[in-house]
Amino acid sequence: MKNLYALALALFFGITAFAQTTYSVTFQVDMGSATVSTNGIHAAGSFQSWSPSTTALSQVGSTTIYATTVTVNAGQLEYKFLNGNAWGDDESVPAPVQVGTNGNSNRWAVISQDTTLPAVMFAGSAPAGQKAIQMKVNMALQTVSSDSVHVAGSFQGWDPAKTLMVNFDGVHRAIAYVSKTDSVYFKFINGNGWSAVESVPATCQASTAGINQGDNRFYTDTLSGIYEVCYTQCGPCTIVPTYDITVNVDVSSLTACSTLDSVSLAGPINGWGGENMSDPDGDGIYSISYLGVDSGDFQFKARYHVSGATNWEGGGNKVIIVSSDSAVAPRCFGNDNYGPCTAVPATADVTFIVDFTQASFTPADTIFLMGNFTQWGDNPIAMTQHTVAGQYITTVPSYCPGSMEYRFSNGDASDMSNHEPIDSACGVDNGVGSYNRFWARSGSADTLRHTYGTCSFVSVNENDLNQVSVRPNPMTEITTIVLGTSDFYSVQIMDITGRIVAGYEHIQGDIEIVRNNMVRGMYFVNIANTTGNVKTLKLIVE
Repeated sequence: MKNLYALALALFFGITAFAQTTYSVTFQVDMGSATVSTNGIHAAGSFQSWSPSTTALSQVGSTTIYATTVTVNAGQLEYKFLNGNAWGDDESVPAPVQVGTNGNSNRWAVISQDTTLPAVMFAGSAPAGQKAIQMKVNMALQTVSSDSVHVAGSFQGWDPAKTLMVNFDGVHRAIAYVSKTDSVYFKFINGNGWSAVESVPATCQASTAGINQGDNRFYTDTLSGIYEVCYTQCGPCTIVPTYDITVNVDVSSLTACSTLDSVSLAGPINGWGGENMSDPDGDGIYSISYLGVDSGDFQFKARYHVSGATNWEGGGNKVIIVSSDSAVAPRCFGNDNYGPCTAVPATADVTFIVDFTQASFTPADTIFLMGNFTQWGDNPIAMTQHTVAGQYITTVPSYCPGSMEYRFSNGDASDMSNHEPIDSACGVDNGVGSYNRFWARSGSADTLRHTYGTCSFVSVNENDLNQVSVRPNPMTEITTIVLGTSDFYSVQIMDITGRIVAGYEHIQGDIEIVRNNMVRGMYFVNIANTTGNVKTLKLIVE
């Protein structure tokens, strides 16, 4: 039998109300897993006083799908399908798609426009070949926005205003239907714009689970299910203590290269809009204080501003674990590890060469170089054809910072689909689900030769470097750089800020690296042979 639970409309919609108007709704159900009753297929619901025999569905062509279109009032809609025309013939709705409060096992939808509901399997959660994910977020500890609560994710194009969540007993919810093999990544939004997006704690981020999807929530099960949490938390709502903190960012490595207009900090605490930091003693360490910060993860990124251009730190969001009133130790801009900035290598030219001869497509008319030195797609550098067929070249003159993040674009750099894919083996996390190339400068003129979209460096005798490796990797206390004896090599080990932590010249064979003062994090091993060819390996210290 259906469950006769009438939820108050005001409770369902919270502070958001629909005008009393009507829309066309098409109900669909797939009877492929059931024998169709001789009494026909029906739908019953709140739109027609739960009559089991009033609303008949008709077969769509020769398919197993049955459908009908009716007119309903805007707002909450509850319904069930019946394989017959009497109570007792009604389906048992699976838990992932039920209303689920107070024993209410009906299907549900919110109608704000003409709508065609998905052709779900009779007594099933989703259409054939798909799964349903009911995302539920408890807003009990929040003041809900006048724009209500939304969810944005991979299932709907990351549109912060597209998917309105509906309110049952203070828990807002939405259902996504996707292929059984698809993973879903998402965030909740207390409003309908990115400035109101939640800060997802590190313990339930996709990146923490080893998934290359940044700081998003995730659902990777192949079965239908329910994902339920408290807003900005990883589980049920708990009241957390608050503390006062001061964040310090060292930009002395930047001021060695240019004069900054300002430095700001952006994060969920200010809607990612940014607030200016200050450096009253002029030591290059900028600070900002916040009162009453929730304990747990405090996420942010620093930015510096020059001549109207805003330059963000690379990598993922920086995270502070707040557990007491504290002034956080200075962290060098762009570095994930805490500690002061190191000396910047001498200013020098950096030349970039990218090779398309191994590509399975014809390169665009213009190839672009973009990076943190071009504000990425805002000011990309057009490359010119090299003297070597299939290669493109450009030089960034007199580059000052010690390191650089960059990528190549096969055509218009403002179109992200043109950006080359970078494997995690040779890139650094850019914080938005993918990777950038990285280079720590040597202090003299560098020439970087890349094969488009791969970790390979282009060189005349690249095979000379094919045998070099680092193992074990990740390392704990000791690792070995295996060079071989076919040439002599120079080796530099650098942290992500470009600081050289070890260097070796004109050597061959194996080098044993002892951890000593290397802190946990990512390092780069640059290996050059006598012909000037270079290979970069990533080293992880645990």
